[in-house]
Amino acid sequence: MKTKWQLDITNHRIWADKKIKPEAKEIFAYLYANGFNKIIAHLNIGDIQQLTRIKNKGLRKILNILQENNYIRFREYHNGMYVYNIY
Repeated sequence: MKTKWQLDITNHRIWADKKIKPEAKEIFAYLYANGFNKIIAHLNIGDIQQLTRIKNKGLRKILNILQENNYIRFREYHNGMYVYNIY
């Protein structure tokens, strides 16, 4: 039985989106879980680097793709530090 606040990303529209690469979907799943039930969440490049090998430039590129496809909105407020919200 699902509760009001249960995290379930299995039926999210991103999984069927062919424009989004699997690496971006993996990062989106991390962002979704990290930002669940928050209006604004923060991200440090070091958090993602524990999940997968990626540099700040690559992460920024993936975040831009997710933003262009209306999955997230983000802003880099310091080198490697981001604030984001999920749609």
